Parts: sequence; structure tokens; C-alpha cells
Amino acid sequence: MATVPDRTGDQHETASGRHSPDRTEAIYAKQTIAKGLGSLGVSAALWQTEIFAGFDHNIPACQHTHAISTCLNGGGESSSFINGRFRYRRQIVPGSTGILRAGDTARAVTHAGWGHCLHLYLPDSLLQQSAEDGFGQNAQVELLPSDLRVDPAITQLGKIVAQEIRIPSCGSRMMLDSVSLALVVHVLRSWSSLSAPTELHRSGLAPWQQQRAIEQLQSRYHENLSIDDLAAEARLSPFHFIRSFKASVGVPPHQYLTQIRMERARVLLETTDLAITDVAFETGYQSPAHFARLFRRHYGMTPTAYRRERNR
Repeated sequence: MATVPDRTGDQHETASGRHSPDRTEAIYAKQTIAKGLGSLGVSAALWQTEIFAGFDHNIPACQHTHAISTCLNGGGESSSFINGRFRYRRQIVPGSTGILRAGDTARAVTHAGWGHCLHLYLPDSLLQQSAEDGFGQNAQVELLPSDLRVDPAITQLGKIVAQEIRIPSCGSRMMLDSVSLALVVHVLRSWSSLSAPTELHRSGLAPWQQQRAIEQLQSRYHENLSIDDLAAEARLSPFHFIRSFKASVGVPPHQYLTQIRMERARVLLETTDLAITDVAFETGYQSPAHFARLFRRHYGMTPTAYRRERNR
């Protein structure tokens, strides 16, 4: 029953048109920033509002995509109607999270609201394949109807996504793919019909798969690699690959890639006169500021200070 994840980016057909971050922008008309994330078909819309009240809007059904909303900061009060039926009236606080399941329509009445909210769009095909790959689930998995509730895990992942949306050069496709799969695992464990998934199925990579993955990371560290790229080399699904890589190597692929980049940057700083900006570009970072932050996190000093220290 394995399905292929939807890799169309941020566009998903619905009964009433395309369901996408751009469509959300039209619905909310509130300073929205939209972005496709990584290579697995997950996309997002970050929107912010000033204080407002009495906002009533309808969200059309999407047959193949679940919409997850989480309040990053701010709050308010809102009522929700799903498929024409009243569901709840709740106070919104940071961390408040709700899921609109694929195929459901919603009407939301915001009695008062302000702050930042993130919408994440999760293809059902990715959810189903992840359930099969990670939990050995062969039957169709369904998301359970649920009221608005505080979900710190989704909110924390949402903050990572929001940072990437605000400053696109900060992240890599591989990191965003890892965030997407972490989101899927959490949704399966906490919001789905999957019964008591206490343990993921864990198995490491075969020796040839591990060698091939590491060779790719070491030779293509300067590229914007995705989990999908590495998984294809290992002939695995993205979900299976990322779990197996961590089981074999001890860290997720995006962290291993960062280690390679930092080591290469260290060598360039010690042995060349390249400007810091050029060192950042040579090691795969389009944002020198982001590169400098990562370097300081790894070595306890800025790239400039590191070079000065080594050249005494």
C-alpha cells in the first residue's frame, strides 16, 4: 500500500481549487509569507496580524492534504465549525494547535486575535508512507477529530520553519526534510488512529548504503542536498533512510553534513586567505551570518577569531 510522497511543493488540488500557502494568503489577507519546505511536499504559510476582531472566514476542503495550524506567539479567542458543525470555542495561547484533516471544510470565527500563526500543509501520501515505513502500519491511517490544544512539539518545529521562512538562506533542504519527517512522526503518535506506537521500527543501513551516503555527503557537502537525494542513492524511502542513517551513524544526516562543513571551513580558515564570506560560500552557506553562528556554536569563537588565533 506504500504510496509515493507528493513532491509538487506547495500546490495541492482541492474540490474548490488549489490548496496552498498562496490560497491561505488570499483567505486571511494578513501579511502572509508562504514557502515550500524541502523536497517531501510539505509547505507552510506564516502570517501575522495586528489586534482585530470579528473575522469570519471559510477554509475549503483539500482531499489530499492536512492543514496544521499553530500559534507561535500572541493569542485571542476563536470558534471553529468543521463540515458545518460547531466544534469548539477556545482561547488561543502560544502553542495552541489544531489540524484540519484532508477532506474536511472549516469555518473559523476569530472573536479577537493578534500575533503570529503558522500553517503547515502535510500531504496525506507522506503520512501514509511514513506510517508504513516507520511503524509497519499496512492499513490506512487516519487523523482523529480533535479540538484546539496546546502542542509544544509542533510549535517548536513551527518556530524552526518560521525562521527558515523569514530568512530563507538559513536552512538547507536536508534540515527542512528532517523537520518535515519529525513533524510526521509526532502527528502519527499524537493525532492519528495509529494504536500505541511506542517504538519506531529501527534498523541501520547496510554497509554499502552507509558508505554510499557518507561518500555523497563528503563529496557534495557544498550543495543544497536533500534527504530525498541521499535516500535515492540508498534505494530507500526518505523516512526509512533518515531513521536508518541515525541508527548507523549516531546523528541525523543534516547534523553529519554540518560537521563535514565545519571541518572544511576550519581547514580553509587555517590554510587560505579566503574572506569569511567566501569560506561560507565554499562550504555551502549562502548566508555568511548563519555560517558564522554555526561556526561559533561548534568551535566557541567566530571564524575571524579562529583564524586570528591560529595565525599567531
